[in-house]
Amino acid sequence: MRFNTDILSRKFFIALALSLIAIPFARFVSPKAVIDGTEAYLAWLPLSAAFAIVLLFGRHAVIPLIISFLVVNNFVVDLTLFQAVVLLTCQLLGVLISSVMLRWSVGRRWRYGLPSHHMGAVVFWIGFVAPAIIKGIMYLVGHYLDFPVSVSSYFGTHSLVYGVVDVQSLICASLIFTPLFYYPMRMILNPHYARAFWRRHVAACLSSQNRTFVLYWVLGLVALLTILCSPYETEYIAGYLVPIIFILFFSGISRLSGVLIVLIWSVSAFLLVLNNKHFLFGVLSAYSVAFVLSVLISFTICILYMVQIYARGEALKRKWHDQALIDPLTGLPNLREFELWLKENPQATVCCLRIDNLEFLSRHYGMMMRIHCKRAITRNLQPLLTHDEKLFQIPGNELLLVLTGPETEARLTHIVEYLNNHKISWNNNVIDLEFGASWGVIDGKEENQLHHTLGQLSWLSEQACSAHQVLALDSREEAVSGFTTERVIMLNRVKRALAHGGILLYAQPIVDKNGQGYHEILSRLQCDGELIMPDKFIPIITQFNLSYRFDMQVVETLLSKMKHYPEHRFAINLMPFTLMQKGAADEIIRLLKRYRVTPEAITIEVTEEQAFSDSENSLQNIRQLSAYGCLIAIDDFGTGYANYERLKRVEADIVKIDGCFVRDIVSEKMDQLIVKSICDMAKVKNLTLVAEYVETQEQKETLFELGVDYLQGYLIGKPAPLSELKK
Repeated sequence: MRFNTDILSRKFFIALALSLIAIPFARFVSPKAVIDGTEAYLAWLPLSAAFAIVLLFGRHAVIPLIISFLVVNNFVVDLTLFQAVVLLTCQLLGVLISSVMLRWSVGRRWRYGLPSHHMGAVVFWIGFVAPAIIKGIMYLVGHYLDFPVSVSSYFGTHSLVYGVVDVQSLICASLIFTPLFYYPMRMILNPHYARAFWRRHVAACLSSQNRTFVLYWVLGLVALLTILCSPYETEYIAGYLVPIIFILFFSGISRLSGVLIVLIWSVSAFLLVLNNKHFLFGVLSAYSVAFVLSVLISFTICILYMVQIYARGEALKRKWHDQALIDPLTGLPNLREFELWLKENPQATVCCLRIDNLEFLSRHYGMMMRIHCKRAITRNLQPLLTHDEKLFQIPGNELLLVLTGPETEARLTHIVEYLNNHKISWNNNVIDLEFGASWGVIDGKEENQLHHTLGQLSWLSEQACSAHQVLALDSREEAVSGFTTERVIMLNRVKRALAHGGILLYAQPIVDKNGQGYHEILSRLQCDGELIMPDKFIPIITQFNLSYRFDMQVVETLLSKMKHYPEHRFAINLMPFTLMQKGAADEIIRLLKRYRVTPEAITIEVTEEQAFSDSENSLQNIRQLSAYGCLIAIDDFGTGYANYERLKRVEADIVKIDGCFVRDIVSEKMDQLIVKSICDMAKVKNLTLVAEYVETQEQKETLFELGVDYLQGYLIGKPAPLSELKK
């Protein structure tokens, strides 16, 4: 309680001291003019000082203001106690009422700076209501009470136009000149604010981009004010130069801070009205002065609103700019922010942190799990990073990490080990993530190389996951560059081959004991006269989502040639991505009808993963092709998810036993037992069995003895161009 009392006492005495200094000073410097032979205020500045003190101290300013105005009034004019109280009421009641109403309409932050975010309320209550209340009360008092001649002019005993000028002087004081007292007093009370004011509003305007403009702007303003306030008397100065000042201030709003513009305008307007003999030369009639003051008031309101509008526009620009540079889901700066950061930090050690199994896990748990994991990784890494080290979000399973200082590889190794040993939970499930990382030095000046280098780091981090170590780009840059360049070249070659019909079909026989059977279609690509083998183009097709296009071209190429092979049957492999596309079966059936091929002549080979998939599109496509009459074969059976339970519910016509069970079947009893059990269950299900990779006579004999129906492999026949097949 004592502490609070001390604070209140301190506020009271500071407010009182400021009031006793500011109110008489404001009265002394208030600009006046002789209008139609009568002296009148152009701006009654004690009102400005009163509002500034109220904005600084709030309710703690009431008593100090009352005391200060009583003291000043007592020295200026000799009044009875009753007259002094009435005059005090006229001077302060409008200030207090408008302040209370402003607090009620705006809320607790009603004293928050000038210009305020609530500009409309400030202009209305302080700029218009307060002067109206003051002048209205004075008019009523002057009508019913007598005052000394020295102050009688305050109470509306002159003409209507003079009364308008009087009201305008109060509006000018409250609206234009309040900042002239508010900011200096706030800086005196709080030196920290003075430094902050300089840093935010002055130093910021003197940046290298603005410095030249601000210099010329200030020189132009000083020159205009010097001319307008000089003793050189002509009727054309105010009429022609004042509009230039307005234009000058409007042009400065976009380069100077709003607070600085308002403060400079207060100073400029004060100099103009203070030197009114020169500024208003030839226009000192009541009507002319009323017009000039109304122009100043209108321009002030325009400035206040334009400052607010521009500030809001800049705030929105900063918000949108920040949103463009920040990933909204992870909250991390994105690749665009990384590019901007590199411009300021040309040499940077950049690490690519890869979460190897995140893609697979996000397919099971959903995309929000991926986001949760990246957020958790960011939190876990913070204790290991210094204040100037940053994380950046990039699409996919990776994060960019900028490290400073020596021993980058050792630190990155520690980070990877830490993350590999740190588990992340998602919906009460422990997620076991696997991490790898690569690093290299990026030169931000070489903008064209940035994305290429990031691609190299990405590939290298993928290799690091497999090698369980941290890899540095600087020692492998040539190899990495060669590999990534080779992939891009191969992608272009594959696309050209697909675009120009460069698919070559090869056929490999699949036969039974009697040498009868069908052929599996294998594909090659031809580009620029060079043959591309499947081990080169299949990974590219899979990685860049060309599977559907490739498979459909293979199907159409085969079906278009089948009129030359009416007695043959063929098997075609479809990639997993193709079967996942809605309408894939419809397209194949459309091609069968177009080329008039019977569906019984075509066997569709699918992977084991697709046959037992939960993908509705895959299962629907397989069922639709089977219902149309195509045979369905499960390729590479036994290597993936297959087990006896799944074999029991398989919906297929042919099962192809993977070569891993065939390679050592002559010598390995376990392989023989596995193949025998698959054969027994297949017979129960009326499935046809095909064994792949048969390369020796002993394998052939053993497989037929175990019950396999068809064999495929180099012993039976190597793939040969379809054109060499007997028609």
